[in-house]
Amino acid sequence: MFSRIALLLSAVGFSFISFAQETSEYAKDVKERTLSVPQCNKPIGTITARSFKCKAAACHGGRIVFTGFSIETTPQALGDGLADMLITALAQTGCFKVVERMALSEIKEELELMGVSPKQTLKAADFIITGAVTALELKASGIGGGGAIIPLPWIGGVGIKAGKSSAHIGLDMRIVRVKDAEILTSKSVEGKSDRWNFGIGAAGLFGTTIGGAWFEAVKNTPLEEATRDLIASAVTLIVNQLKTQSPDVLVGEKRITYDEKGQVVKEEIVGLPETAKPTTPTVKPEQKKENTPQSDEVKRDTINASHYKNTLWTENFSTCKITPSTLKVFKGRGECVELRGKKWFSTTRGEMVFEKNMPKFSPSKNWALEYTVYFGKSGHPWGHYIYVFLGKDGSSLNVFINKDFGISKLFGQGIPNEAGLPNDLGGQTIKVMLKKEGELVHLFINDVRVSSVPIDSVPLKSLSPKFVVKMKGEDIGKGEYVMITDIKLTQE
Repeated sequence: MFSRIALLLSAVGFSFISFAQETSEYAKDVKERTLSVPQCNKPIGTITARSFKCKAAACHGGRIVFTGFSIETTPQALGDGLADMLITALAQTGCFKVVERMALSEIKEELELMGVSPKQTLKAADFIITGAVTALELKASGIGGGGAIIPLPWIGGVGIKAGKSSAHIGLDMRIVRVKDAEILTSKSVEGKSDRWNFGIGAAGLFGTTIGGAWFEAVKNTPLEEATRDLIASAVTLIVNQLKTQSPDVLVGEKRITYDEKGQVVKEEIVGLPETAKPTTPTVKPEQKKENTPQSDEVKRDTINASHYKNTLWTENFSTCKITPSTLKVFKGRGECVELRGKKWFSTTRGEMVFEKNMPKFSPSKNWALEYTVYFGKSGHPWGHYIYVFLGKDGSSLNVFINKDFGISKLFGQGIPNEAGLPNDLGGQTIKVMLKKEGELVHLFINDVRVSSVPIDSVPLKSLSPKFVVKMKGEDIGKGEYVMITDIKLTQE
């Protein structure tokens, strides 16, 4: 087998001896890498980031492709990925509470803050990070073209990847204080990587096909290291610029050491008093096993109640006068009302049915629908409910929430009360989310996953791109009503 490998390498003008010299240089140069990021004893404030635009030449044309590398992604994936990575990294410093990027549409489109007055302060975030990618480069040179894969079918389709390559990514970043729209700083940060590659890539016979989010797209290329460098630089800049906003916050440093595969091999925190450092378990695994009794608590898999990147519909009835113009009501009557500082669409007497048709919505794709419901305190629980049907009125694909929660159902099946709701939901505000993820639909109540039901995506292709909502409350004048607001639909 070794003779066949040698023959293959010699066929591309490559000697095994010279290659061994190159790989030893690579191992010496990048065997371990240490990054330093800030660490705080308490949060400076709440922060979020908007998806970054891309103004680099590599983003022109709506897709990002690098010659010599089997990478193909989009400027949207780049902007979303960098924002999500930055938010996660900021949360890990302990210096900020964070608001997820996908929640931005629920904060009145944060960028409108550039025109708001101090009296219109957006309370969800103290600071927002905006900006644009201005440099994006991935260059390959030398034997193998940087990202080229030499297929070796006799060892299971695995190939040897070889060559010298470098990457550079730059970001122009602004930090905005939300309460007065002041730009606190506007600076550039960058990440770079220059290294020798020699590894095994799961290439198959036709090279790699990498898709999905930004970090998945650039995994095992120099852009992975450059992106990590960029995020570390951005986090350091943000903390250094904002620590003056909260002088009593102590700022130290976390040093993270990675091996050549990008795995964390060591972490340490310096510059903070022991009492201010994040606590870590001191019991060794074998001691814990011996001394800690086994718990009888059932633990379910964790699924996040998060949205997808494309927002197709949002409605909070904030501009509604009497009846909404954005929905089609084809049975009964409803009215826009105010309760607890929010606008709602409420039943008035008896059953009401409305629908929302969205041509860009595809039921067979991954999607998430979120809405908030409120039940009036009066009346018998059995007479108050809300159905949400997928595709048409009466569809078996529906979620049914009754004021008597014990008879609520998802796709005709009972719903476990994992969220700890009272049986009578009168006077309760309930946040509901349906999230399709592959061949499953998850139901979340108040951000807790309560049920997951299998679903076949193929029949969904024939469904109409709409949701139908059926609500019943006996008499709003007697406090017997059902209300809905904060509707949001997103799609992958």
